[in-house]
Amino acid sequence: MTIKLVLCTTPDEKTAQLIASTLVEEKLAACVNVIKGIESVYEWQGKIETDTECQLLIKTNTQNVLQAFDRVSELHPYDVPEWLELNAEASSAYGQWLQTTLQR
Repeated sequence: MTIKLVLCTTPDEKTAQLIASTLVEEKLAACVNVIKGIESVYEWQGKIETDTECQLLIKTNTQNVLQAFDRVSELHPYDVPEWLELNAEASSAYGQWLQTTLQR
């Protein structure tokens, strides 16, 4: 079964926890993993930046991914939050759990 796996970085653990818990509570994601302490190197406004961030792995479905993006955009402090959608193949049991969890 195909699910959506979204990558999104946050500036700190507090923001990561807020976004993760909001998405799960509002049934926009079935699960969000928070990976603390990643180092990101990127160009922003003509300068090379290095920051410590948290990486979110957001697991959702195609029906909720756009609403999840809108909600993250409301909660996120960055001007341009990372939002990378990947199609992932889940086991039948995991995919069924995800779909059941996201039913409103």
